Amino acid sequence: MDFDHLAQQKQEQKAAAWLNLWSSRNPEISSMQLAERHRPGKAVSACLWRSGAFNICYRVRYDEGPDVIVRFAALGRAICRREKVQIEVATMRWIRHTTSIPVPEVFGSGVCWAGPYIVMAFLDGVPLSQILRDPSLAGRPVLNPQINNRDFKRAYREMASYILELSQYEFDSIGALEGNEGSFAITQRPLTFNMNELMVSANLPGEVFPSHSFKSATEYFETLAMQHLSQLRLQQHDAVSSKEDCQRKFVARCLFLEITKNLCTEHRQRPFRLYCDDFRPSNVLVDIATAHVSGVIDWEFTYTAPAEFTWVAPWWLLLQSPEDWEDDLDHFLARYLPRLDAFLEVLCDHENRLIEQQLLFEPQRLSLRMKDSMETGLFWTCLAARYSSMFDEIYWKFIDPQCYGTFTTLDDRIQLLSEEQRQEMRELVKLKTDKCAGDQENFRDHYPIDELLEL
Repeated sequence: MDFDHLAQQKQEQKAAAWLNLWSSRNPEISSMQLAERHRPGKAVSACLWRSGAFNICYRVRYDEGPDVIVRFAALGRAICRREKVQIEVATMRWIRHTTSIPVPEVFGSGVCWAGPYIVMAFLDGVPLSQILRDPSLAGRPVLNPQINNRDFKRAYREMASYILELSQYEFDSIGALEGNEGSFAITQRPLTFNMNELMVSANLPGEVFPSHSFKSATEYFETLAMQHLSQLRLQQHDAVSSKEDCQRKFVARCLFLEITKNLCTEHRQRPFRLYCDDFRPSNVLVDIATAHVSGVIDWEFTYTAPAEFTWVAPWWLLLQSPEDWEDDLDHFLARYLPRLDAFLEVLCDHENRLIEQQLLFEPQRLSLRMKDSMETGLFWTCLAARYSSMFDEIYWKFIDPQCYGTFTTLDDRIQLLSEEQRQEMRELVKLKTDKCAGDQENFRDHYPIDELLEL
């Protein structure tokens, strides 16, 4: 489903205003001052460093000792900035304390005039995606079809080892980590990439989203399905293009909600696994001189999730995000499946070695579950639950025929709805088609800039 162009435009305006203010107030000096507040020593210089979709980063050099990164959450790109930073700090500290995955040391965090920030160790290296990408294409990285097989397998082996290690830790709630110094707990709601997208690009109000952690995977999947329904109901512009389009989208969301109620059969109550929505090769830094991983960065939108999220095949094998996939998902699959076979081979080899060393038990294998996820459709169900932008394409292409049989007519699917749902559909169609052209004057911004400064 398309996002609201007016909501996106307004958030971009807020982001631009914040960036103008930011650049006018000596950000290099601010970065050095914040660095010294949390990491002892004398900062001598600062420069703009690699920035992502949600953050601005400055590298601060010291007269002695290693450099640090001061990372500021960008207003207008991330809505709940303070919550996002607090969760990421706790997550990075948990990973450093608990696992062997190399992540930057966090020296401190807080809130300054520009908003929330993190001061962390600087890790030198290039993103693993740069090694894997097609050098002939500009823009976002796309997997190089001619990549050397040795480099390809080495890169996949690194990713496989991190995924497998994270999968071995179990939690009794779905939500976000909180804590420090070895005392951590799941006490907060899961703040997801899609929640942020729905706030930024669909202008969904905060009350649509959960305010608590979850004890049930089924309840959580139903919550994700309800977010898709809320987007259709509440997005003010660009939600539908016609009466039939509105009916089709409503039917898909109602039927998907029913599917989620019976989705989890193995670990409905617990255990749950730590999952990062944006974990991908772009977040893995490689030291070119040694060819070793120097660290894994960008742990925002990490939370404990249903085990099914960990069990499905990785979405990033072609380096692209789901929203960047081709309109023709058959074409995507033709390129994806050979890479999945190669990844599963590497993962299986890694699992075999760990089992031989008695560091992994047979039931902890992921390779078989990931392979099954393509055959059972769990891959597409989890992806549809997590990505609003791709929901309709995925639902009608893969989920609906598997759950409800060959599609004949939309009226046949409408008959599967309850009378209450059909009545709501009729009212929603009238509401949405009457407002198809959109009304900019009556646009209600749920995230005015004065509120964003406090979030």
